[in-house]
Amino acid sequence: MSLARPPVWAVSMVKDEADVIGHTVGNLLGHVDAVLVADNGSTDGTRDLLADIARAYPGTVMVTDDPDPAYYQSAKMSLLASVAAEQGARWVVPFDADEWWRSPWGRIGDVLLGLPPSESIAEAALYDHVTTDADDAAEGNPYRRIRWRRAEPGRFPKVAVRPVLPVVIEQGNHGAHYPRPGRTPQPVLEIHHFPYRSAEQFVRKARNGAAAYAATDLPESEGAHWRSYGATLAEHGPDALAAHYLRWFHSADPTADGLIEDPVA
Repeated sequence: MSLARPPVWAVSMVKDEADVIGHTVGNLLGHVDAVLVADNGSTDGTRDLLADIARAYPGTVMVTDDPDPAYYQSAKMSLLASVAAEQGARWVVPFDADEWWRSPWGRIGDVLLGLPPSESIAEAALYDHVTTDADDAAEGNPYRRIRWRRAEPGRFPKVAVRPVLPVVIEQGNHGAHYPRPGRTPQPVLEIHHFPYRSAEQFVRKARNGAAAYAATDLPESEGAHWRSYGATLAEHGPDALAAHYLRWFHSADPTADGLIEDPVA
C-alpha cells in the first residue's frame, strides 16, 4: 500500500500540551497512516516538539498553525477532516493531545478499514485516568505515571469517522453529522483520557480553556465547565482551582475510591 494517499488519518488541534503530545503522536503512528496537527499558539514548546516529529516522519506527520484563539473546535476539526479527505483519507480519527487511542481488536487503521460500508461512525469508549498518591513522581511520561482510571467509561463516547464530504465533527469530538450517519452498534475503539496531570497543569489548562471559549460567540452552555473554571480563577485565584483538582481529579487511595489500575504504556 502506497502512503502517497494514506487511508487512515488522525487529526487534532492542540495548545500547550508539551508533556504528552510526543507520546500521543508516537502511539498513533502505530495505529494510523498519517497524522495532521494544528497548533493553536502554544507557548510551552509544543509547537517545536511537533516540528521535530514532523521532520522525523516526513509526509506522515504534518503540522500547521491555527492563529485563531477562539475555540471553534467543531469547525476547525471538520476542516482538518476535510483536508485529510482531499488527500484520500477513508477514515479520520479526531484526537485530543491527552488521549491514548487503542482497540481490543488490533491496529486501529485495520479495524476501521474492516468495518462494513454501512458503518460510517466508529464509536470509541472513553476512560478517564486520574492522578493518585500511588503515582511514581519520578516518571516523566504521564501515560506511564498515571496508571489508575475510573471503573466505568464516560457517558459520552468519542468517534472516528469516514470523511464523506461534507463532514461536520461535533464540538468535543463526540459525534459527527454527514450524509452517511450509520454508527457501529458498540464501541470498537478505546480512548484512555489523561486530561488533568497535576495541579499546575490543571490551572494552566483551565486558564487556556476559559480564554478560548470567551473568544467565541458560542452559547454559554458550550464549554460551561471551562467558563466556570475561568470565573473561579478570576474570583479566587489559582489556589482555589488547585484545590478543586485535588478534590475531584486526584485520589489519595485509588483502591478505596474504586479505581482500576490499567496502565497503557
